[in-house]
Amino acid sequence: MLWKLVSANGRSPQGDEPSYSEFMSRIDGIKEVTLYLSSNSYELMGEYIRPANRRFHLTVPKEVVPDLLRQLRERDVLIKVKEVRTGDWTLILLNAAPLILLVGFCLFLMRQTQGKWRRTGVAILGSPRTGIGYDLHRLEEGRPLIIGGMELPFDKGPVGHSDGDVLAHALCDALLGAAGLGDIGTHFPDTDPKWKGANSMLFLEHAKKLLDEKRFAIEHVDAVVITERPKLGPHFPKMREALAKALGVGAEKIHLKAKTNEGVDAIGRGEAIAAHVVATLTSR
Repeated sequence: MLWKLVSANGRSPQGDEPSYSEFMSRIDGIKEVTLYLSSNSYELMGEYIRPANRRFHLTVPKEVVPDLLRQLRERDVLIKVKEVRTGDWTLILLNAAPLILLVGFCLFLMRQTQGKWRRTGVAILGSPRTGIGYDLHRLEEGRPLIIGGMELPFDKGPVGHSDGDVLAHALCDALLGAAGLGDIGTHFPDTDPKWKGANSMLFLEHAKKLLDEKRFAIEHVDAVVITERPKLGPHFPKMREALAKALGVGAEKIHLKAKTNEGVDAIGRGEAIAAHVVATLTSR
């Protein structure tokens, strides 16, 4: 019962628990009473005159209360009437209920939203990381011109330890740089004979493997190849496909551009070819 939980001063009551008839037989020795009102019955708590400071509590039917109060007043007993009180834990629960419901609703929405993202294939991405890459090779007559994994018809080709693919090399450096994994020279040194004449797509495949180990995803690649000749635009679709295949991504994530050097310096004179690449990664 409620009066057993909390007394008038907020503490658990101590003292007698007489029946109603026992209480009435001792009514002349009552010092004070407090009547707690509730819907079905009333709780009566109070203190005897003798023995001093001896307390009591009991439940009384509602119908006897008017007569009981009359008899107590005739005996000049101090009477207090209060609304029923609840324990602090009940108040805390009642006050916290809206917050608990709100938190539960928020968690429900989060689960629903995450499920929707998974169903629609939308990934939750981490902070983006960007790397830049640059490469330049001299051009020499009689060598194959390989750019972006494609061999193009031309009378000159790059001089290099591997196949000299300037675009693939710059792209590899950009990816490694964004992931903080060094550069192409660290992983494929030109002093190692096993890389002599190697297909540069192998370099990109190895770089992709390193990114996967570090849980990085390739979000976008933007590249520009600088050469006077030949015209590269017509070959970009196949280059994008070759690069995307080596990196295990969609071709839409590879963007290629071509520029000339307006006849200036070695590139402008047709003696060299260069490439700049910016790669963006996200952590998974």
